[in-house]
Amino acid sequence: TAGTRVQLASQTCRRVIIQAHESNTGTIVVGGATVVAALVGRRGTGLFSTQSEIFNVNNLNLLYVDSTESGDKINWTYEA
Repeated sequence: TAGTRVQLASQTCRRVIIQAHESNTGTIVVGGATVVAALVGRRGTGLFSTQSEIFNVNNLNLLYVDSTESGDKINWTYEA
């Protein structure tokens, strides 16, 4: 749901690659517990459709995702 931050599942890792799904129409924003996707007050790293970013974290649950459009998705893979 747009405007609702979602925490990723607990999984130890060294880094994670997050990609905005190719069918997305809005912006995915990835960040910490205070992530906000809304353009006004945005906090985090914005990703448009098919864009990706590498995050060096030791657990996936340190990252949260928000979106500007309901139904937008991410693809992700991590390195243990």
